[in-house]
Amino acid sequence: MPQKSHLRASTKIARDVQLTFRLGEGCKKSVAAMWNVLLVTLALCHPVHGGECQRGQRSPGQECNAGPTLLQYGSRVRQPDVLATDVEEMTAEACAPFEEWPNVDGVTCGGCRALVDTSPYGGRCDAYCESFGHKCVAAAEEKAETCEVLERKRCDEEIADTSDMLCTCQRETDVCWDGVGGLVEEEGNEVGKLETASLEECERACNGNDACKSVTFCKSWGTCFLKDKRLSGTEDAQSNDHCGSYFKKPCGSAPISRPPWSGGGGGKKLKVRVVSYNLYWWNAFGQNPWKSDHIIRNIKNKLKPDSIGLQECDEPHTIRDRAGLERASKFDGAQGIMVKPGAFRKGDSGSRDIQATGKWGPRYVTWVELIDPKSDRTFWHFNTHWCVHNGNGRVCNEEVRYGGAKHMLDVIKEKASDMPVVITGDFNANLDERGPQHFLKNGFKLAENAWVDCIFYSHHWELARHGTGDAAHSDHRPIFAELVLK
Repeated sequence: MPQKSHLRASTKIARDVQLTFRLGEGCKKSVAAMWNVLLVTLALCHPVHGGECQRGQRSPGQECNAGPTLLQYGSRVRQPDVLATDVEEMTAEACAPFEEWPNVDGVTCGGCRALVDTSPYGGRCDAYCESFGHKCVAAAEEKAETCEVLERKRCDEEIADTSDMLCTCQRETDVCWDGVGGLVEEEGNEVGKLETASLEECERACNGNDACKSVTFCKSWGTCFLKDKRLSGTEDAQSNDHCGSYFKKPCGSAPISRPPWSGGGGGKKLKVRVVSYNLYWWNAFGQNPWKSDHIIRNIKNKLKPDSIGLQECDEPHTIRDRAGLERASKFDGAQGIMVKPGAFRKGDSGSRDIQATGKWGPRYVTWVELIDPKSDRTFWHFNTHWCVHNGNGRVCNEEVRYGGAKHMLDVIKEKASDMPVVITGDFNANLDERGPQHFLKNGFKLAENAWVDCIFYSHHWELARHGTGDAAHSDHRPIFAELVLK
């Protein structure tokens, strides 16, 4: 591989070439100098061999001459793509030409990936890509200002120790995705492969590959296989602890009628009563604490949840002590999940900022993985409370909430993959806003809606009962859904 000093010199010379072109016709004496520069540059672009070539070498002992080459449209040096586990290179139509990308730091890598300065974008590739109407497909730290990947990162991960990142960006599309509900028997031919624990990145990689029509995503292995087979969602699928099949579909298309999900539990059905309730804490537990007695009785005697998503809950321990519920998830932004004691074993849990901050601070999605101790069947509960007010230098509107919905769905796909999911929350949005619609267009169904509160569920469930309860001196009425896991 060329020495680092050679690469830096090549990059500097390439920039000098671009400057020479920009001097215009009045500087004809620079033409001869330009050709000298080009000759020196080509001399510095050594071919690479053996293991250094990675993508170009397909068998032991085979040489590869994929050294750096100057791109005609500008000053950037194109390095050999050395990430062997990455997807096949995206087509040119998958992203804007590199000269239209902002803040490129002198190196482009093909496959819609470039070394960019992300410091103006909070050190995040997703914010960088969105700045020019694209989506982030992959993010990584580079090695010595080349296309070589030092460490993979999430698209929404803020990198504080460096301003340069390898960002892979792709145009926004009207393609949505859905899961088959397991692993199909006939997956088709492999047309690419990506090492990632994010289903969203897996789907985006497929969107950028014309030959890819579906994916096999294996979360526990951290691997995404791009496939050429078109799926409809009606195929027979088998339960698999590691992998699932996912396919492209037009956004807004009708829900798909699937065969029953063959998840774990030996076919035993699991019935769960899910509740969403905004507790109006500052008023009902603060200024007018007598109201809290009514809310507590409402939870204990009427709502009787197996799992409940709470919003405006400043003190989960107070609900634990007074309502007899058990805290199941982290509480961030005064919202989280509690469950009936002994009803479930708890698996993974946590929270994440969904990047939709309004007047009252960051907004989060919280989650917990719940396992029924009798059948060992598992589902995931996600809860949220979206912004509503402007102030403190922040704007909250439909666009901000829609951005939060997209980030939230990314987390759901990353964590739950194709496992059963319920979503509860105070969305501070009408049902026809793009935020709630984003869930409905991506495989979820609405169980119950009252004002701005919703319960959504994945295709693994059957909806048995649903309704709206008494506010009991909150400013929101609680909603509930009884769901049966197929």
